[in-house]
Amino acid sequence: MKKMQQGFTLIELMIVVAIIGILAAIAIPSYQDYTRKAQFSELLSMASAAKLAVNEYTIAKGGVPASGSSPTAIGFSSPATSLVSSIGWSTNRLVITATAKLGGATVSLTPTYTSGTGVTWKCAATSKYAPSSCK
Repeated sequence: MKKMQQGFTLIELMIVVAIIGILAAIAIPSYQDYTRKAQFSELLSMASAAKLAVNEYTIAKGGVPASGSSPTAIGFSSPATSLVSSIGWSTNRLVITATAKLGGATVSLTPTYTSGTGVTWKCAATSKYAPSSCK
């Protein structure tokens, strides 16, 4: 007589559950890192708006704004999103600083004006999720 197949054995089911558990243990932390990097990317793009305002001011006036200049004096208002708490700059030197709500990460963009070549920017960040150009 032929014996009909009855289904999966307990060992086969346990192996499948173990494989799914291993894949989930690897995938979930990678996904979380990926989303934090994407959120940090939003922080950089929001800071780029302030960068653009400084670049436009530099083209129009022939130099970077004075260190005590307010952001609104050069035509910039700080946008806020669900991830970015504030964008502003230091009063002792012109440094654009953006602060994120994700763990208090900050990005500092420091301009250097060179006559003839314009503004070059140096980026510094306080997060392990920052892109390599900002570390």
